[in-house]
Amino acid sequence: MDKHTARGLSIGFLITGIVLLVFKSILTPAHTTAEEPVLTKESIEMFLRENNLMVVSQADFETMISSEAEVALVDEEPAKEKKESSKADEKVEEEKQEESKEEEKEEKQEEKKEEEKKEEKPKKHKITIKSGMVSYDVAKVLKDKKLIKSESRFVNRVESRNAANYIQIGEHELESGMTMDEIIQVITKGRAG
Repeated sequence: MDKHTARGLSIGFLITGIVLLVFKSILTPAHTTAEEPVLTKESIEMFLRENNLMVVSQADFETMISSEAEVALVDEEPAKEKKESSKADEKVEEEKQEESKEEEKEEKQEEKKEEEKKEEKPKKHKITIKSGMVSYDVAKVLKDKKLIKSESRFVNRVESRNAANYIQIGEHELESGMTMDEIIQVITKGRAG
């Protein structure tokens, strides 16, 4: 080993030692002491106050748990009331469904009556639909000519079939005894679905 190699090795060991000392001082905490800190009553109370914490005895804890159970029982009673109110809501919904079924029955009866009238002697009526008239205006004209019984039902039927945009301007020939669907077919010239 020559002189240059020995110098290189010694400089390498020196740099390695320095690096190790630097990393050791960075990685170890600065306030390390030989004694572990002792917890005192004052330090614990101070910690609890700073963090808004409280110490509760076992008896107090059990009392709190039992009172929470009582509150839970009291809370179940409103839940039962909610179930009863939801049952009432269901009854209201059932009543609405029954009403809609009754309306459908009435419409079918109306259609049957209209068919019976058809079998008699249908009278021909000419109606004129002008520009700017909406389905309500058409329903009023049809009611005046006694071609329909209810304007609102006719308007609802037109809307349910999405036929309002297809009502055609001009003269239309209708017969007494026609059903609402037949009337809609005529005034939309078959364009309504």
